[in-house]
Order: sequence, then structure tokens, then C-alpha cells
Amino acid sequence: MPPPGQARTPGRAGTAPPRAARSAPAPTRLRHRTDIDGLRAIAILPVLAFHAFPRIAGGGFVGVDVFFVISGYLITAIILSDLREGRFGFPGFYARRARRIFPSLSIVLAASITAGWFILLPGPYEALGKHAAAGAGFVANLLSWREAGYFDAASATRPLLHLWSLGVEEQFYIVWPLLLYGVRRRPALRLWIMPALAIGSFVLNARLASADAPSAFYSPLTRFWELLLGGMLADATLVRGWRAGSRRDSEPDAPTRWSLRHGTSTPIADILGVLGFGMIAAAVFAIDRSKAFPGWWALLPSVGTVLVIAAGPSAWPNRRLLSNRPMVWIGLISFQLYLWHWPILVFLHGLEGGELSTATRVIAIAASFPLAWLTYALIDKPIRNGRHARAKTIAACCTLAALGFAGLAVFAGDGLPSRFPLAIRDLSAFRYDYAGAYREGTCFLRPEQDATQFRACTDSRAPATARSVYLWGDSHAAHLYPGLEAAARGHFRLTQLTASACPPFPGIEMDGRPHCADINAHVMERIVEERPDEVILAARWDLYDWRRRLVATIAGLQAAGVRRIFVVGPVPVWPDSLPASVYRHLGRDAFHGVPQRMQAALEPRTAALDHEMADVIAGGPAKYVSAMRILCNDDGCLVRTGPGVDSLTAWDDTHLTASGSEFLVSHFPAAAIGAER
Repeated sequence: MPPPGQARTPGRAGTAPPRAARSAPAPTRLRHRTDIDGLRAIAILPVLAFHAFPRIAGGGFVGVDVFFVISGYLITAIILSDLREGRFGFPGFYARRARRIFPSLSIVLAASITAGWFILLPGPYEALGKHAAAGAGFVANLLSWREAGYFDAASATRPLLHLWSLGVEEQFYIVWPLLLYGVRRRPALRLWIMPALAIGSFVLNARLASADAPSAFYSPLTRFWELLLGGMLADATLVRGWRAGSRRDSEPDAPTRWSLRHGTSTPIADILGVLGFGMIAAAVFAIDRSKAFPGWWALLPSVGTVLVIAAGPSAWPNRRLLSNRPMVWIGLISFQLYLWHWPILVFLHGLEGGELSTATRVIAIAASFPLAWLTYALIDKPIRNGRHARAKTIAACCTLAALGFAGLAVFAGDGLPSRFPLAIRDLSAFRYDYAGAYREGTCFLRPEQDATQFRACTDSRAPATARSVYLWGDSHAAHLYPGLEAAARGHFRLTQLTASACPPFPGIEMDGRPHCADINAHVMERIVEERPDEVILAARWDLYDWRRRLVATIAGLQAAGVRRIFVVGPVPVWPDSLPASVYRHLGRDAFHGVPQRMQAALEPRTAALDHEMADVIAGGPAKYVSAMRILCNDDGCLVRTGPGVDSLTAWDDTHLTASGSEFLVSHFPAAAIGAER
């Protein structure tokens, strides 16, 4: 997150304020608050914890929301103070933003582009170049929004994913100063404009959080309300009724007591601070990625931050917890910490493959601190402070622009594959059209589609008297379709009813998949009505609470008269993707061919899940098909079915290609594909 700026005391330089402004209450002098520096530490530490140890701090990503409120508060306070003094200017405002943000961002972009040259395959490096250009142009959130989907690149492979938040802030600061400047002569309008904009943004966020999660998360319109909360607090503290008064104006560091118009005691300030801390802590530990976020959940960290700031520096938690030296120091380098920690984690992931060890995660976060401090001390402070501000601004803008063009060059050059030998180039050039193979949009529904979107999902080539086979589940059912379709060849009627991230559990509600329950109800109704001879169930079982729900699904199918029920177990889970795993296995300079089988860095829990599911299904009405036993043996799991890279069995970390699907289904029990053999 970009640092929102230092609160400062407005001077008396500049033109006289407009007459309407002179009639408004005098704004409070804005002093630097060390407790807000400490609050930045409260924001960044959960983010670091979430990215390094997501199982411990499942909601640590809400630190970004804390940053948004802080930024909205401080920047709005500075703009309003400058407007009051008659010295606000757009060139000066944006020049200060450039000197504060561009240098640190440029260093991290340059380091990421350089590291990617040595570590990343052409495909991921091409994506890095695109995201570097988007980050330099502060549109990374729009790019991530456009690319978001069930099969978008895993976050652990995108070193610049975190730059989305900078895009949101800078897009806000394109329009916000213009609006404040436009109503500078009518300050009473802010009393209506700010809440109206905040409410509109929040309502849009609440509506989209469940229906269209990527839009709610990345769109600036669904995030502006958080910055506006900070802006409204700044407006209130300056002119509306809250006012800050120190014991003596001559003592700029004297404890400040916040007061309402009718008077608020220090104990109430303490209560506000404690309540705000409690709300932020509750967000960190109560929210996780399964929740529809931002949505209503984002009120916890956002309102909590407002309360902590409003409590003032004299409140006990602000004075004791936020204003101590370690917290202030972390807060001062929080922007640089935010920039550095995520690329370090991602590049280490690319080097090691698989899930990073605890020691590696600790080392990555620990390394972020000295890098952040060096960037802050040697780059950030010298550029944004001191003389030659104009030259520094021009240099910062030119440097960031050059890095943006460098990212575009990497993107336009397809990730510069000439860095690698021919064997690696062929591997990196592998692409798979999953949308066509899985019948996305018609029989494999996207998150926004409902059951009415199923189209022509029953094979019409088979005679009406042929055995009827239903395929039901999520994407791990959809990736079986190419193999089942090849096996059918008119011998049985195959019906594919699958939906992304929607397991075959009637009644289940999935955050971010608003139509899942209705889709499953529709599938079950069709099964009851059409009474197929066989139903094949498949899903990414490790992502769900499968044991109880799967047993219930099987019982429902049996009650519906389905004679044969097959449950297909988990497939091998490769780190990042199968092509990337093969690359790490071969090494950068290897000229060897792609191995037929490989054991390197496979997810070990998959084998345990396979055994567990076999034990649960055994002896019941359903039959279990172990994909792991078909695809894997003592030599490893199958990587390719033929001589070339176009026969790879998987195209990402778990999803099968047509080659992998056909191989797997060809080894199913004869009864599972509608015929005895």
C-alpha cells in the first residue's frame, strides 16, 4: 500500500481563502501523529502473516482495508487544510504523490523484472511483464479484475499481484482532489457528497460480493467507500464538530484529547480505541477466503480503523500500543514492506516448487525488513525530502515510465523464450484450450451462470435405448468429459452437468458461487425424472467438507433409483503447474526430454486423501475409482502419454488435459464407462 502521507501543519503561505471558506469553522491544525504510524504497523503485520502463514491469520488480508481508511483520512486532511489556506495546487499534490510512491515502487519493479529473467519460464515471465506495466500505470487492479476467473493463475505464481491496491488508491486520488476542489467554496456540500458517495460504493460492494466476487474485490467503485470513511473522519475533525486541542498550542507533541461538540471524556476515547482494535482483530481471525469479501465483512476492519483514529493519540491503546518505537518504525517502512514481501515469497516458491517450508517463509519475511528499511532510508526519504523537488519528481516519473515500458517489452516478446534451450522452449510454449475441452459456458458453468444455462449437454449420437451416464461435479468432473466422450462413441448416452467450484452436494451454499445450490437441485431433479443408469461423481474433494455430504449425495442417488454410482478420487496435485514442475525437474540448461513419470514435489496429502476416500466408500452402494492408482506407481505420476509435450497429462496444478483424461478413463472399471469389457 502506498503511504498516504504525513499529517503536517499547514503554513500561511499562499492566497487568502475564499469568502465562503472564511465563514466556515476554522480547521484544526494537523500534526504528525505517531499513533497513526503505529496503526500502519497494525495494517501491514497481518498482511505479512496472511501471505506467509495463511492458516494462522486467515483474514490478514484485511490489513489492506485498514490502509485504505488511513490513506483516505490523511490525504483528505491534507487537501482540506491546503484548500483552507488557499495554497492547494494539483501539480504540487501529484508531484508529492510521485516522489512518495514512485521511487520505492520502481526499485521493486526493477528487482522483479531482473529476478524473473533468471527464474521464470516464458509464460509466467510474459505475465510478469504485463503486470509490471500495469503496476507502473496504476491499473493493476483492472488487469487482475479482467483476468480473474476460476482458472486464472494461482496467486503464488504472480509476483506483482499485490499491486492491485495501489491501483485502487491512485484511481481514487485522480477524482477525489478534483471533487474537493470543485466544492471548495461550498464546504457544506461535503456533508452530503461524502456520505452519498460512500453509501453508493458500499451498496455496490455488498451486492457484488456474493454475485461477482472478482468485481467486488478489484473494482475501484466497490472500494472507494473505505477511503471515503477516512475522508469523512478527516472532514469531521477539521470542520464539522470534532476538534483536536492540545494542552498548549506551543507544545506540538503534547497529548491530544479528542472531543465531541458536547464534550467527550478521555475514558470514552479509550473505549473507542479498544473497540476499534477489537474490530480489526476480529476481522483478522474471523474472516477467511471462504467469506464473501469485501461485502459486509469489510465493515469490521474499516469501521474499526475509523474508531482507532478517532480515539486520538491520547487514548490508552494509541498511546501505549501504537506510539511505541518498534510499532512506529514498522509503520514508517510499511509501504516498502508491502512492496517487498510478496515478490520474495513468490520467487522463492518458484525456486523451491511446492509449498514453502516454514523456515523459508520465516526467512522471506525476515529478509523483507532490511530491504524495506534500506529502500526507505536510502531511496524514499532522500527523494521526497530536501531540495531539487522538481528534478526529483521528473526523475521518479521517467524511471517508473521506463520500467513500465520494460514490462511491455517482456510482454510483447512472449516472455523472451530465447533465454532457454529448445527443449524448455517447447515445454513453456504448451497451451491448453480447457474451455473448449470442458465445454465451458454450456455444460461446465462459470460462476455467474445458473442452471438455465445448461445447453445440449446430453450426447445425441447414442441411441435412445443406450445406457444413460451422468457426469456431475465441479471442474474435476468437467476434466473427465474428454475421456468419457472418447469412451462413449455412441455406446452410451453421456450427460455432463458440471459447474466450477460447485461440488455435487445438494443444498450446499458456496461463497462466490451464488447459483451452486440451485444448480445441484436442478441436477438432482433431472436425475429423479430421467433415472439414468449410472452417475459419476467427481470434485476437487480436498477443498470441501466431503465426508458427510458425499455420503448424503450417494444416499439420495440410491433413493432416486440410480443403479450404478461411481466416485472418482483425487488426481495428482503438482506445484504451480505440471509444465513448471517439469521445468524445475529438468533444470534451466537441460536438453533432456520430458520424463514420462515424475515424483518431484507432489502434494503428499493427496495420497492420504485417496486412501481415506476408498475406506469411506468401501462396502457402500457406490464404487470408488482411484485416479491416483491409475496415474501413479512407484516410479511417480504420469507426466505425458506420448512422445511430445502436447501429450502432457495436466495443464495446471490439478486439471487434466484431453490426453490425461483419455488415459485415466481408459483405465476405469468397465462398468464405470457404461459397458462390460
